[in-house]
Amino acid sequence: MEPTALVALFGGTALAALLALFLVLSRKGRSEDEARAYLAGFTYVLSDDPDAAIAELSKAAQLNRQTLETYFALGALFIRKGELERAIRLHQNILLRPGLSLDVRRRAQLALALDYKRAGLWDKAAEAFEKLLSEEPEHLEALLRYRQVLEQTRSFERAIALQTRLVSLLGKGDGVLAHLLAELSRSRLPGDPKDAERLARRAVGLDSSCADAQLALGEALVALGRAFEAAAPICRAVELEPELAPTSLRLLSSALESAGAVERFLEGQIGSRGEEGPAFELALALHLKAQGQVTRALERLRSLVDRLPRFSEARRELGALLLSEDRSEELKADYEEILGALGEPAMGFYCTSCDQRLPNLVFRCPACEEWRTVRRELGAARSREPAESRADRNLTR
Repeated sequence: MEPTALVALFGGTALAALLALFLVLSRKGRSEDEARAYLAGFTYVLSDDPDAAIAELSKAAQLNRQTLETYFALGALFIRKGELERAIRLHQNILLRPGLSLDVRRRAQLALALDYKRAGLWDKAAEAFEKLLSEEPEHLEALLRYRQVLEQTRSFERAIALQTRLVSLLGKGDGVLAHLLAELSRSRLPGDPKDAERLARRAVGLDSSCADAQLALGEALVALGRAFEAAAPICRAVELEPELAPTSLRLLSSALESAGAVERFLEGQIGSRGEEGPAFELALALHLKAQGQVTRALERLRSLVDRLPRFSEARRELGALLLSEDRSEELKADYEEILGALGEPAMGFYCTSCDQRLPNLVFRCPACEEWRTVRRELGAARSREPAESRADRNLTR
C-alpha cells in the first residue's frame, strides 16, 4: 500500500507519529544512528509493519518526550487496527523504562488500563486502574473508565464508591449514581429486600426523574409485601419511561388493586402520550390477554399493527395470539398487509450516542457504556444528540 494511502487510513494516528518524528529529528545533538532508527521506525509504520517499527524505535538509546509521542502514536495505531495484544505489550514496555516522569508514567498506566478494558481483561484492567488511582486519586478519566469496568463485572458497590467520588469532584453525576444504586438494589432483592428498599429510596432521592430508580423501589416494595405502596413508584416509572409499560405489566398488576385499575391507568396514558402511546397500547393488549379477554386484545393489536406495521413486538404478539386461538384464516387475512411490510426494518431501539441498534430497551448502552441514551426507533430518520464528550455525558447525568 502507498504511504499516502496509509496516512489516509490511519488518519490522526499516523500524523501524530509524523509530528513526533519531526520533533525528534529536529532536535540538536541527536546522533545520526539514533535519527536513522526513528526514521526507519516511522517508515515501518507507513509500511504497515508495526513489529519492525517497534524494533527500530527501540534502538533509540534514550526514551525522551519526543520518542514517547511516537510510541504512544504506535499504540493508538495498534488499537485502531484491533491489535490489542501489541498495544498492551507496547505500553507495558514504556512502563518498564527507567527515569520516566510522573506525568508520562501515569499516561502510560492509563493507556495500559484502557487496553485491558478493551480486551475484556477485567481483572487486569481493575488492577491497572487501582494502581493509577493510588498515585492520583482524583484522575477523572481513570475514575470514569474504572467505574465502567466495575459496571461490566456487576461490582456495583465499588462502582457506586467511584461515582460518589466523581460527584464530589465535579458537583454533578447524580443520575448515573441513581442507576448504579438501582442495580445494587436489585442484586440485594433476593436475600435482603429491606436493604434493597433502602438503596432504591436513596436512588430516588438522588434523582426522582430516574425511571430505573423508581422501578427498583417498586420492585423492592412488592417483594416486601407492600404492594399498595409500590403502586406510586411503579406508575411513576412507566410514566417517565413508557417503554417499560409492557415489561412491567406484572408489577403493575401486583401493585394496583384490581385488573380494572390497571386498565384505567393504561387507558389514561394512551390518551395523553402521543408518540409514546403505542407502548401503553401494547401493554393494555397484553393485560387484556392475561385477563382472558382475547377478542379485545386482538382488536387492540390489530389497530396498533395497522397504524405501525413496523412495531415488531405488536406484530409478534398479534401472530402469537392468533395462532394460540387457532384462527388460521384470520391469521392469513390479518397478515396479508403485514407481510408486505416485512421488508422494512422492524422498529427496535438505538443508542442516541453511538447509534448501536438494540432489540429492547436497556438503561445502559452495552456498546458505548453510556446511561439513559437508548430510545425507540420510530422512523427512518432519527436525530442524534449534539456532539459532546462521552465522558462528560456520563458524568453529568
